[in-house]
Amino acid sequence: MPKKGFNLRWELLREIAEDLRYLLERGYHKEASINFLANRWQLSALEREVLKRGVFSQLEAQLRLSKKKDPAYLKNKILYIDGFNVLTTIRSALAGLPVFMCDDGFIRDLGKLTPKFTPNEVSEKAILLLLRKLKQLRPKRVEIYLDKPLSRSGELAAKLREFFEKEGILGEVILTSSADKALIGVSLLASSDAALLDRAEAAFDLAASILEEEGYRWPYLSSYYFSEFEDRKIK
Repeated sequence: MPKKGFNLRWELLREIAEDLRYLLERGYHKEASINFLANRWQLSALEREVLKRGVFSQLEAQLRLSKKKDPAYLKNKILYIDGFNVLTTIRSALAGLPVFMCDDGFIRDLGKLTPKFTPNEVSEKAILLLLRKLKQLRPKRVEIYLDKPLSRSGELAAKLREFFEKEGILGEVILTSSADKALIGVSLLASSDAALLDRAEAAFDLAASILEEEGYRWPYLSSYYFSEFEDRKIK
C-alpha cells in the first residue's frame, strides 16, 4: 500500500502519458508539454514527476532498452553500481513509496521528491538485499560508487566494505565527489539515471531484479509492456 500523501492516479496518468508521447514524437519540448498537460488535468507535483521520470520519446526508450541485459550477461563482467540510485529505489519500494516501470524498461522512484537515503531499519534491509543479490549474480567484480558529499556516505561505504569482505564479494566501494561523473561511459551500469544509461555500453536493472525476487510489483505507465517493439513503435 502506498504511504499516505503518495497516492497517485495511475489510470489518469496512463492516459496523459499517451498524450505526452504524442507530443514528444512531434518534437515538442518535454517540460513544456508536461506543464501544459499537468495544468489541464490539475496534476499534483508527484504526478508531474512521474511523467517527467517515466515517459520518453520512442527513440530514447528504444536506445536504453537495447542496452538492457539479463542476469546471465553479468557473468565474467565488471558491474558498476550507482550506489545511492539503486539503494534509494529499493528502499522506496520497501517503505511503500511510489516505484514504477518507465517507458525505457527501467524502474524508478520519484527522484528528488523521494526522502534521502538515511540509515534506518528499511535502509538496512535494502543494503542486505543488494548484497544477497550480488552474491547470487556473481559478476567478475563489483564497483559501487557513492557520492561523498551526501550525508553519512562514509558510514555506508564502511558498512558495504565490511560486508564485501565478510561475504567474499570481489570488488570495491568508491567514495567520489560525483558518482554521475565517475560512471559516465562504463561497460555495464546498474542505475536508472537516464543520462548515465544513454552513455553506458550496457545496463542491468539491479533494483528491479532485487525487488522482483521479493515479490514486489509496480504500476506501468501504459497498458502494454514497453520492452517489445514492432515496426519501431512501442507496443
